[in-house]
Amino acid sequence: MLNGTPYYHGAIRKTIIAFGRLFSDIKIQREGTDGEIAQTIAVPVAYAPKEKWLVRVEQDPSLEKHTYITLPRMSFEITGMSYDQTRKTNRMSQITCYNNDVSPPVMKTQYSPVPYNIDISLYVLSKTQEDALQIVEQIFPYFSPEFTLVIKAIPNMSVDLNIPIILNSVD
Repeated sequence: MLNGTPYYHGAIRKTIIAFGRLFSDIKIQREGTDGEIAQTIAVPVAYAPKEKWLVRVEQDPSLEKHTYITLPRMSFEITGMSYDQTRKTNRMSQITCYNNDVSPPVMKTQYSPVPYNIDISLYVLSKTQEDALQIVEQIFPYFSPEFTLVIKAIPNMSVDLNIPIILNSVD
């Protein structure tokens, strides 16, 4: 198809992984009856649709049956992708760089990337509202309303992309 040469740089995959890693160090603390910190819990995050959780909650509303789900937890999923015409550059623009790993250095070129927006939803599931509030209070301060990640989009060409993560809404 198109030019017949398959290629895959994994830029979308790297972006999704970077998004998930943003939330991988969130911890909550639970207090004991004496007001001291009794427990610190690392909140796991995984790529999974929220429908999976909803089925689990419908089957056991009290969440008392022995399962492998621990609460609190977070998950995220891709909910859409759309072309972003506002960031479009000339389609004939190229990125040029030198590969210094070989002697003499070789010049490599690649056409500019096509701008797409990836919609990702992050879900928080907790047994108590206090746990959920601790989680979201650790997320909100970083988004005003965006947080920028840098990913190595094409390592063999040393192409790094700045990816803005924009907090659009909270439900």
